[in-house]
Amino acid sequence: MMGPELGLELRNAVQNAQLGNCPVMLVLAGTPDLPRHLNTMGASFWERCTALPTGRLGPDDSADAVRIPLEDGGRAIEADALETVVRDSQGYPYFLQLLGELIWDGSPVASSPISLDDVNRVRPRFRMVQRRFYGNRFRKLKRAMLVPVAAAVASLFVGRERRAQSEVEHAVCGALAELGRAADEAASIEACERLCDFGYVWPVHDGTEEEFEPGIPSLMDYVLIQVKRRAG
Repeated sequence: MMGPELGLELRNAVQNAQLGNCPVMLVLAGTPDLPRHLNTMGASFWERCTALPTGRLGPDDSADAVRIPLEDGGRAIEADALETVVRDSQGYPYFLQLLGELIWDGSPVASSPISLDDVNRVRPRFRMVQRRFYGNRFRKLKRAMLVPVAAAVASLFVGRERRAQSEVEHAVCGALAELGRAADEAASIEACERLCDFGYVWPVHDGTEEEFEPGIPSLMDYVLIQVKRRAG
């Protein structure tokens, strides 16, 4: 949300400090479209910065994200309960935070380890918040006229954790063509960038070819269900 004027002031302040041989660090955090937003300010300074990728956490990091804060607060969590939390969250940070909060508030005995029963007790509330979250994301896709594109991408990821960028762009091109919209490479790239901006897919750069992974796999499932319902 940072405006261009403020962005340029920050850039100039950092560069002036560097010119004066002063150690300086500028940290900016934001939604997945942050690099794209910064580039609209017309300064190559941002491109030379170190970018820490966003995305879902792996199983071990997801477990630590829940277990360590609980332990710091004097609470333990049983292995099967923690495994369920990790599976239900799918590594999505917000879902980890939400489940952690619900478990903390919903466990009646602070001196006892959090059990699977404690987790199951709060899961209906978790599912309700999830559905509301999915509904909001679906409406954003609908306003951007990207629902059929998002559905095509979701179908591509069924049973797969990652897909090559070329595969995703090809699926997007096909969906755009079916909608009667421009389906050239530029249009496909633009649609993919919009999906990244929404956090629907995440770019992965740890291989020889750029790949994509689902931002939230269960959101893709939700999109497919909604599209099928509307088609029926």
